[in-house]
Amino acid sequence: MRTKPVLFLVLLIADAASLQAQAQDNSNMRSRVVQQVRDRFAKADTNGDGALTRDEAKAMPRVASHFDEIDADHDGKVTLAEIGRYMAAQRGK
Repeated sequence: MRTKPVLFLVLLIADAASLQAQAQDNSNMRSRVVQQVRDRFAKADTNGDGALTRDEAKAMPRVASHFDEIDADHDGKVTLAEIGRYMAAQRGK
């Protein structure tokens, strides 16, 4: 009769290990995506001012197509921080 609790405990430990590995994979993937966005942003920011104009944003089609939504302060420029906030908000939907 003790095998059922032991088996349950073994399965529980295996599930926890699997969840931890999945969380690590998700974290690694998120880090890669963030780095890709940073790299693409830096390349698009041709004047190096830390913000993209509408014209510069054309190098990042998704940013260009959502420019007004991303430009939270409506200054006609999109910063990396604004892109990050927009992406986070989209994940939450």
